[in-house]
Order: sequence, then structure tokens, then C-alpha cells
Amino acid sequence: MNNNFRSTSLIIFPSGELSPYKVDRNLNTCTCHNFISEGWCNHLKAVGCYPKKAVKLSARPNFYQALSGLVKGIRLRNLDEGAYWLTYCWSFRQKLNGTQYRIVRRLLIGSAEDGHSIAVMEKLSDSYAKLLSKDVDFSNVMAELIRICKIPNWWHPDTGGHDYIYSGMLATRKILYNRSAYTVDDCLSGLEKAVANQNKVDALRWVLQNQESASTILIIAHKLCELAIANDCQPARRLIQHIYLRQERSLKNDNNFLCQAAWLLTGGNSPVIDVSETITQTEVNNLIDKINATEPHIIPGWCCDGVHCAGNDIRYAGMWDRMYAVCNQYNHYGKVNPDDPWLENEFYCLDGLEVIDV
Repeated sequence: MNNNFRSTSLIIFPSGELSPYKVDRNLNTCTCHNFISEGWCNHLKAVGCYPKKAVKLSARPNFYQALSGLVKGIRLRNLDEGAYWLTYCWSFRQKLNGTQYRIVRRLLIGSAEDGHSIAVMEKLSDSYAKLLSKDVDFSNVMAELIRICKIPNWWHPDTGGHDYIYSGMLATRKILYNRSAYTVDDCLSGLEKAVANQNKVDALRWVLQNQESASTILIIAHKLCELAIANDCQPARRLIQHIYLRQERSLKNDNNFLCQAAWLLTGGNSPVIDVSETITQTEVNNLIDKINATEPHIIPGWCCDGVHCAGNDIRYAGMWDRMYAVCNQYNHYGKVNPDDPWLENEFYCLDGLEVIDV
């Protein structure tokens, strides 16, 4: 499944001209006009390459770096690091308007972006309004972080997540090579056919096709709900009805719940869908006490990807291709640890791209 590349591999993109554009991931070069004139281009980003930026990591990072630290802690199931940066982010509540909303929203999104337990997502959705209250007890927020992190993430094969991430990666690459303009009706029709044919990649492709418009995403959500009811797919129905449509105002630009619903409608399965661990007040209090006793430390580089915040460690950013590379990291080491050597040529997968060896 993993189409690894050699140093002589080039990735081909259609150019609309006689010669296609050729991207070399090892040299970070492309033959397109933008790269020649500006030194960077979207073709490189499309194959997981991003420009390096000067950044100073400190023990007092800005809110967005700390929020990225929270997200990466959840992604790697590093509860101590996630709890530390959640606490740090919470300290901005009185200094920066909207921070509580951003934190709680990220927890809700993270329950789906970094997990397959619908039971956990539903519990967070049920508590969502309470967590946004100005007088909420912080321990309730910390409890939701613990709840998410107690269930294995998609990089652990016991969750079925490798198939989900791989399907999403191929779907985004289908979009890369098809630059046709599609209407909402085209997307709805394509989605319906993909579900009928049990084609996971196509289903995800049509969910992701027109992501610029929040109104389009909402239309797709209603279509997924309709298909879930027609096909008696209760997990997909729960994702859309119990969570996405219920929290539509906060999730209108997010596709994680929709993508999981499309995957489930086309035969995807996760053994952890209904798994949710009990969280006790004692363990929440103990974790809070532990974090409060922790000396301030410099935010780790792996928390800061340079895409969502200042930083340069792209490994754990939330793009499909990068997430599938993390699945391969697990396959190689039997764990996901940022301290293990990162084998880019082994972990990064080129499946779905047009590759030539020269």
C-alpha cells in the first residue's frame, strides 16, 4: 500500500501546457512558474513540503502556539503535554477575547479529528454549552481532554483509523488531479453514487470537493444525514444529527464529522465507536495538581508545525498525507513518539500521485 520513493522520484502535476510540472520532494523544487519566480509553490505543499521559517520556541509561547501544543498533545495521546498546554491556554481567558470559545471548539473538533469514538464526541457535544459558560469549572474542561485521550487515536490500528486516513489522503489527491469546476449538485450526486458503490475514497472526495463554502458544507451534511437514514447507518446518523447539526454554528467550517460519516456509510468501521471511559473527579483533580506543580518549560518543537502556528515541525500537522505518515511511523516503531528518528522516505506515502523515476 505504501508507495515509497527514491531520491530520483519526481511527482507530476498537469500544467495546462505541453510539459507537466515536476516536483522533487527531496530537493524541494518544482518546475512551475510560481516556484521559479517566488521560490515556493502550492505543488510542494500538495506533496507535504513546507518552507522553513525562523522561529524562537520559548516557555511563554503565544496563544496560537500553545493551542497547537494542546492539539498535538491530543493527537499523540500525550496527556501530560496536552493538559499542560490546555492549562496555559486557559490562562489567556481574561487577556484575549474569544480564547475560551477557541479552546472548547478545538476540543470538540479534536474529538473527531483525533478519534473515532462517537460516544466521546457525543459526551463533549452534550457538555458543549456548559463548557462555554463564563463560570464553568475548569475541571470540567480538563475532564473532556482526559476523556478524548483515554481512547486510542487513528494511528493505532485497533481503531480502524489507518483505513480512514489512507482513504482521505487518496481523496484529496483525486481532487488535486481533477481541476474541473463542480457544482453542489455534482457533489451531492457523486456522494450518493459513492455510497451506493461503497467507495470510501470517492465518498470522501465529494465531501471535500467544495470546502470553501460553509453553505455547501451544510448542504453536504444534510445529504449525509439523509443517506444515513436511508441506509440505516446509525453511527453516521449520530455524527450528523447528534453532533454536527446540533453544533452547526461552531462546526460550519469543519469537515471532520462529515468525513467520518461518509467513511462509515461506505463500509468503514471502528471498534471504538461506542467506547468511552469513566472519568472520576479524583483523577481530574490529580492531573490539575500535577500540571500546576510543573515548572514552565519551552514548548516542544513537535507542537509547532509552521502551518497553524509559528514553528517548523510538520510531522504532526493535521493534513491527510501527514497523518498517514504518522500511521506509518506507528507501523515502523509500534508507537508514536516524536523523539524517534523520523524516516521521511519510509513514512511519507506517494499513493494517488503520479510518480516517475528519472
